[in-house]
Amino acid sequence: MHVFDLEPISLPGLESPKLRAVGWIERGFDHPKGDVTPEFMKALVGLLVDPWQPVTYAGIHRCTLCRFSGGPGQLTFEEQRVTLGVANLYVPGEEGVVYVAPSSVVHYIDAHEYVPPDEFQRAVLSCPPMRSMAYLKRVMGLRTTA
Repeated sequence: MHVFDLEPISLPGLESPKLRAVGWIERGFDHPKGDVTPEFMKALVGLLVDPWQPVTYAGIHRCTLCRFSGGPGQLTFEEQRVTLGVANLYVPGEEGVVYVAPSSVVHYIDAHEYVPPDEFQRAVLSCPPMRSMAYLKRVMGLRTTA
């Protein structure tokens, strides 16, 4: 599934004008390339270890940018392991926006030089710990300072 970065995204069972796509890249479409900091990658992987899932889907999505293998099934970064292609990540941003990225986004960054938008990177770096009350309140639009 391809959706341009920061475009509204709706997923089966989950629709809101505040959801914004990040990292939904596919073969046949250009994507932004560049570098990310190790701090951002560590924070992103940390959020993806056990992401909150308001909706789950059956099946796996393989990497269409990898010509033959479909990409790896897992990524390990600084001893944290993420399963790829089976979950989505919801990151609360400014003004009630929630960024939605596939778990494969870390593979796209690592193997295909994908660089997410700056506002997503800032949101990841300032995101409360996954499944904490602060995270749940922010992702549901209930701002908190805790």
